[in-house]
Amino acid sequence: MKNIGQYIDSIIKEAGYKQSDVARAIGVSRQLLSYVIAERRELSMQLALKLESFFNLPEGKIVKMQAEIAINRYKQRQKTELLEQLLNAKALWSYANVSVENIPDDELIEKVFIYLDLNEISKIFELYSRDYIRKVWREKLAIQGDYLFNLNVMIALYYFDINQPERYLKRLEREHIKNQINYA
Repeated sequence: MKNIGQYIDSIIKEAGYKQSDVARAIGVSRQLLSYVIAERRELSMQLALKLESFFNLPEGKIVKMQAEIAINRYKQRQKTELLEQLLNAKALWSYANVSVENIPDDELIEKVFIYLDLNEISKIFELYSRDYIRKVWREKLAIQGDYLFNLNVMIALYYFDINQPERYLKRLEREHIKNQINYA
């Protein structure tokens, strides 16, 4: 489901009711229910619980669904903002028709670390798990040696609490080079 209104509309129809029947049964106006379905009004906790009760849904199903949709919309907005900032910084010059839907997560993370500031970097920690971000950093940035060394020291200290980041980065670089030689 794209939105909570569509979900509510579908359960009403599947149960063979009209909006007016459901509205009357749960004690709200048909107009209010119609507005919620059309997403012209926010679904209140009280209305969500009444609908769950009326349709014998598991407790919290609609509320959780609404929260998940809100989280996904928030994440989409954050990704869109980051992508716009990267485009403005000319960080994605080699991409044709780049969008939130077609940029790989690891590329977004890498470019944000390289081209954007701390405020924007903090946004990626809202979008992805810390473990995933660290994995991307280790595989794409930390192995680049002198080119991104100072940036990687800062990332290691500030975001991942790595003691002796210089030594850590040199070790990662050596391991990467050794793996590349073994694959050749």
